Amino acid sequence: MHYSIKHTYSAVLMALAVLLIATTSIVLGQGPGAGPRSMMRGPVYDVSNEMTVEGTVSEVQQFTGMSAVTASGVNWANCPRGRAGIHVSVLTDQGKNIIVHVAPATFLATKNFMLTKGDKVRILGSTIQYRGSDFLIAKEITKGNETLTLRDSQGVPLWAGPRR
Repeated sequence: MHYSIKHTYSAVLMALAVLLIATTSIVLGQGPGAGPRSMMRGPVYDVSNEMTVEGTVSEVQQFTGMSAVTASGVNWANCPRGRAGIHVSVLTDQGKNIIVHVAPATFLATKNFMLTKGDKVRILGSTIQYRGSDFLIAKEITKGNETLTLRDSQGVPLWAGPRR
């Protein structure tokens, strides 16, 4: 009987170890179905829906955590991946207001790239619909003679690091 309890205890420990390793692998992006795209919230970048817009930044919004200051006339609450990051509203040359998901603020800071109200920009990105609203997920932003690349050719964020 003493052997049976030891055997059961060992089996339970082994099962817990396997569960811990599997969970850690998935969280770190090494398990089945894992990867940068599976770790993202909201819709993913779709290279087949790329378009370029030109216009003027009419508003810059930084989301941190779960909250954001709601801007008048712009539905920021439904913004994709809106829990953290920089989002801008761009008034196009055709008079249309487009909300653009840019990148995490820390990524922009490491690239020494800022967007401010009034900046003239050209943005290459993927058009998406999320929670009933249209958005653009930025892949590349040009401001003046500065161009910042945010995503690789498949649309994977450059800030995804080694998980890419």
